[in-house]
Amino acid sequence: MSEELDPKKVVSDLNKRFEDFKATNDEQIAQIRKNGVADPLTVEKLEKLDKAVADLATAQDLMAAKANRPSTGGNRPEDSEAGVSHRSAFEAWVRDPGNNELKGALQAAEREAVAQKAVTVGTAAAGGYALPEEISRSINEKLLDVSPMRRLANVVSASTTDYKELVDVLGDSYGWVGEGDTRSATNTAQLAEVAPTFGMIYAYPKASEESLNDLFFDVQSWLIRRSVNSFAKGEGIAFTSGNGTKKPTGFLNGTPVAIADDGASPARDFGVLQYQPTGVAASFGTFSNTSPEHYPSDVFMDTVYSLKAGYRSNASWLMNKATLGTVRKFRDADGQYIWQPGMTAGQPSQILGFNAVEGEDMPDIAANAFPVAFGDFKEGYLIVDLVGLRMTIDDNITTPGQVLFYLRKRVGGKLLNDDAIKVIKVAAS
Repeated sequence: MSEELDPKKVVSDLNKRFEDFKATNDEQIAQIRKNGVADPLTVEKLEKLDKAVADLATAQDLMAAKANRPSTGGNRPEDSEAGVSHRSAFEAWVRDPGNNELKGALQAAEREAVAQKAVTVGTAAAGGYALPEEISRSINEKLLDVSPMRRLANVVSASTTDYKELVDVLGDSYGWVGEGDTRSATNTAQLAEVAPTFGMIYAYPKASEESLNDLFFDVQSWLIRRSVNSFAKGEGIAFTSGNGTKKPTGFLNGTPVAIADDGASPARDFGVLQYQPTGVAASFGTFSNTSPEHYPSDVFMDTVYSLKAGYRSNASWLMNKATLGTVRKFRDADGQYIWQPGMTAGQPSQILGFNAVEGEDMPDIAANAFPVAFGDFKEGYLIVDLVGLRMTIDDNITTPGQVLFYLRKRVGGKLLNDDAIKVIKVAAS
């Protein structure tokens, strides 16, 4: 979808197409109930409408993400004399990496720029240079646009991999007494330490020497585009399902259980998520007039109310596009569709009144998979960025006529609060 789309027109078209989608889906359901099978023309029409709704919903959600994007601004070092010097020296070095005078100018400019910062980056590898703040900030801003976990989760910056957070795993503790009654000690708070696992994510694009020497070659835009595409893909997988080995630990890493938050015996271990089953072994199932009746939407309602009220106010659904396309067809016992498009520009689509976010790294619908997550991800998942993006240029003769760019950043992540996120499991129980 083009970024120049009119948000109001997208909302209008989405709502119109969704009304057509609902009417066609209702017609298909009626045909199946009456004849045991749907008319192929109805199926074809529904597929086309589903694609149109999905594309428009994606465009609207991206607009909403950009409209609600947290600021990554603040002081702009590149506006200072040192910042401009660093940026100019950096771009000149990119165009002519073999020039030792330019390397020396970049080293001097970087030392001056870093000296003005309150927090410095770690020691770089040989030949590595910090990207100018303007480029670093643009990369981080665009990562927010394309990475749903960065928009949803708690993102902090740190200067060391020793960063940790403490979580109270016992919750509130209190008692009631009357006048003159003895006050017994309440339970002592019990803290658990959450230490994110870290790794270095990198990109290794290349450009021809001719393009670098071309005055019309936009080095900055090219670096931003290539690094964002690479980093967003790698981070998305790691934040969702990473195993913690040289990378963040994803919130789906581990084995969720059916044990509720409080009062269960045995209690759920800290760091383990609770799941709600779809009730069917390999799918969400279809409507069944058994006793009790089964609606595929039932598990979504169960998931909402398995989350504590304090987390529901900032909760969102997270699933991939294919799963979202399936869920879009679900109705509740009153015949109401649980998915609804955003009614105004800047508002994402919703499921049962909670924002529905596309995360392409979520699993597909399959037996024993966890294709849907729901919760307050800002409370539930922690992302830690180590300060500084760095780049090394390899101008050796390994690939004649090509210059290689080694970009990297260090990032960590881990589940912070297992009560704040719930998942749906494709299983009978």
